[in-house]
Amino acid sequence: MDVDKEAREQGWKPEAEWKGEPPSGGFKSAEQFVKDGEHIPGMLKSKIGALEERIDALTQTNAEFKQFTDKQMDAEKKKTADAISELELIKAQAITDGDGPAAVKAEKDIKSLEIRNETPAPNPIGDKWAEDNPWYNSNTKLTGYADGIFQQILNEGYTGKAYFNELSRRVKETFPEEFENPARKQAAGVEKGGNRDTGGDDESWENLPAADKVQAERFIRDIPDFTKEQYLEQYDWS
Repeated sequence: MDVDKEAREQGWKPEAEWKGEPPSGGFKSAEQFVKDGEHIPGMLKSKIGALEERIDALTQTNAEFKQFTDKQMDAEKKKTADAISELELIKAQAITDGDGPAAVKAEKDIKSLEIRNETPAPNPIGDKWAEDNPWYNSNTKLTGYADGIFQQILNEGYTGKAYFNELSRRVKETFPEEFENPARKQAAGVEKGGNRDTGGDDESWENLPAADKVQAERFIRDIPDFTKEQYLEQYDWS
């Protein structure tokens, strides 16, 4: 916390702003005033009270954040469960019609969705990056290289979108020939600017309800590495 601000909150003023008789103990610097105040029971109690309020606020934020993420996970699981139910009907009809290939495909899709439902919560930024960079799953050489340097990039302090942007940059820099071919340009899809397509103006930050925007700002302030883009990515626009 800024020492000058903390001292002022405890009643301190610099000599230039003082009006009336000088204080009995003489004028003190902000640093000395705060230090002396730590030995005064009243000020110490005030500090403890302010700290407890901050802890309570953070606790509330964490609880709201958990509710927010749980809601998104529940919504995603429901969508997956509904899709599985539809595929079960398709599979049953295919068996009735004697359409073996359709039944096999439906079963394969069902298994894929069941596995998806059992995996940990998705990483919105990572999922968007993989969507924009299909080479990661289609080009074994590039995928192997990317997997081999991911820990090094993390160790250098890159996180979130910065991590994925740096990963894309290094892969493109190491294998420029893979991205120069016009036929591969769309597959490369290296992120530029890191801005998420929120699906149009209707799903923009400006169109968030006021109460949800306040909540988002609190999450961004108090939750480490949480960003505005992540909130928009996970927000239920339905």
